[in-house]
Amino acid sequence: MYENFDYPSGDSIGAHGWKWNTGVTNTIFVTSGAALTYSDYPLSGIGNGTRLRNNGNDAYKQFPTDSTGFLYASFMVKVDSIKTGGDYFVALISPTSTSNYVARFFARDTAGGLSFGLSKTTVGSGGITYTPGIYSLGTTYTVVIKYTFNPGTADDVMSAFVFSSGIPATEPGTATIGPVVGTALDAPIGRFAVRQGSATTAPTLNIDGIRLSDNWFGTHLRIKFAIQGLADVGTTRTDTMQFLLRNTTAPYAVVDSRTIGTEFTSGVSLNAFEYFNVSSGSYFLMGIYRNMPEFRNGINTWSSNGVALINADSYDFTTAANKAFGDNQILAGGVFSMYNGDAALDGTIDVSDIVLVYNDASNFLGGYLNTDITGDDFVDVTDLLIAYNNSTNFVSEVAP
Repeated sequence: MYENFDYPSGDSIGAHGWKWNTGVTNTIFVTSGAALTYSDYPLSGIGNGTRLRNNGNDAYKQFPTDSTGFLYASFMVKVDSIKTGGDYFVALISPTSTSNYVARFFARDTAGGLSFGLSKTTVGSGGITYTPGIYSLGTTYTVVIKYTFNPGTADDVMSAFVFSSGIPATEPGTATIGPVVGTALDAPIGRFAVRQGSATTAPTLNIDGIRLSDNWFGTHLRIKFAIQGLADVGTTRTDTMQFLLRNTTAPYAVVDSRTIGTEFTSGVSLNAFEYFNVSSGSYFLMGIYRNMPEFRNGINTWSSNGVALINADSYDFTTAANKAFGDNQILAGGVFSMYNGDAALDGTIDVSDIVLVYNDASNFLGGYLNTDITGDDFVDVTDLLIAYNNSTNFVSEVAP
């Protein structure tokens, strides 16, 4: 899970996949002024951020359930005010609970300085381990909470790393906080929570760039891309995108791949893709729209040449047609976009795709379908027109 809050400022985060689990007081919003940057962090400087106050509603976002190995939850945070009592502002939750908070991460005032703390669950189930008050208000830090799943029923372990500059290429041998244990029963993890606690104990802060992964940081590449049908009509929706890294010499073997869920804002997405199985070098990028083959309708799109895989580098498909191999993009919604409309999934948009879209439009079908070219969950004449125009232009995949 990646959360860059790359949505319009002023939106409730509840409009973008977050679920409320306590009331509606002090609703949590996407805030442009809460956006954070941090050198070497893969999600730095993307989109907006959000602000948590010292009391109000809480929210969580679901991610694929994890119950083995390691889980890393990271984020950027800038704390503006703290209380001596201290309170937690992020935590992990089991996939079916709204209250079983674990790996609770705290901020408090310690002798005029900012301290961070970590507990497994409640104070009575193991207590809170705090750092000294050596951190500063108004400074952006990167926090990584590591959750270790163990085979027993109450023996999971967690620790936290707090960084003030840079991100180590490999996990440090010693954590800033922990290892922390407790007596509470263990459970799978499937939700990341943000929390606005008590006015007498809780901090106020900005949080941004939330990342959930089973790996320490890999080599990340920021990729900006657009999908024709979504960009053409200005549709904003959450969907999936996969980018394969392929060798630059025939037969262009796949060396790594990454699939993420992302929100397309008017058809455009900017996101960080992390790769863990490659060394530095140049690779072709191949973009595949949608993760599940039965719902795909995009034309696979290759980068125009080999892309140097350097940590924190970027590649923008949207600036010109020639950012794709063979200039195989179209100007839609003011940006160069990857073609879609291949409902038959054969790499070419032709009469077979038109027939599929026409039949579904005639039957007024809706939902997440391969024939819904515009991504508005309804198949109609707009989808048919895009498929028809692409077929008359003999659109197909262009590869090295």
